[in-house]
Amino acid sequence: MDLTRSGEKFYQRCKVIVKELDLAANDFIYDQKYPEGILKVSAPHAFIQTCFSDIISNFLIQYPNIEIDLLFSEKALGINEHKFDIILKIEEEVREENIFILNSYKRNFYATAAFLKKYGKPKSIEELRKHNIFLYSRTDLENKIINSTPQLICNNIEILLDLCKKNKGILYIPDFLAKKYEDEGVIINCSQDIFSTKLHFYATTPYGSKIPKKVQLFLNTLKQHFQSITEAL
Repeated sequence: MDLTRSGEKFYQRCKVIVKELDLAANDFIYDQKYPEGILKVSAPHAFIQTCFSDIISNFLIQYPNIEIDLLFSEKALGINEHKFDIILKIEEEVREENIFILNSYKRNFYATAAFLKKYGKPKSIEELRKHNIFLYSRTDLENKIINSTPQLICNNIEILLDLCKKNKGILYIPDFLAKKYEDEGVIINCSQDIFSTKLHFYATTPYGSKIPKKVQLFLNTLKQHFQSITEAL
C-alpha cells in the first residue's frame, strides 16, 4: 500500500519519535545503573570524628560518577534555601517531614575515674549541676538539664577530653563520641543511673516521594552502615 504525502510525513515523524523514546529509555536505564552528578550533603560537625569518612570513601568507590559536595555544620540550614540534596541531623525531637531515621544515640555525662574518686559519683541531677560542665554543642543548652552557663562549649572532642583528663569537669556529650574513650577506660559514664537524653540521627530531603537515584543510593548506604553497627552490638 502506497502512502500519501501526508502519510509519509506522519510515518517519518513517528520514526523519529520512536527513536527518541528508545534513546530516552536507554539514558534512563544507564542513569539507573550508572548514576552520576553532584550530591550536596550537610552533616553535623560531630561526624568528622567518627566513621563518616569511611562511609563517604566506600560510596565514592562504588559510584565513581557521583561527586559529593559535603559541608559539616552545626547551624540549622534550610534544605531548600541552600539547595542540599540531603541534610543529616542529630536532635532530640524530629519536627520535619520527609525524614529517614538512621540511628539513635544517648547524650550522657562523662568524667574520669580520678575525678569521680575525688568528688564522688553524682547520685542526682542536682549533684551533677554542682560541677563544671563542658558541652560539645551550643544546642545542648536547649536541654533543660543544663540550667547554668557552662565553662566551655567546644565542638572538638580532643580538647574536651584533654580538659576532662585533667579533672577540670564533666563532659556532656553524645555516646557515639564517647564510645571509643569509654571502651579504653579514659572516661566513665557517670549519669546512666539517673539521666540520659535520647538523640535521633536522621536524614531529610526536599524531594518527597520522588527521590533522585543518587540521593536514594546514599540514603541506602547510610541505612546499611548504621544497621550493621546495630546488629553487631
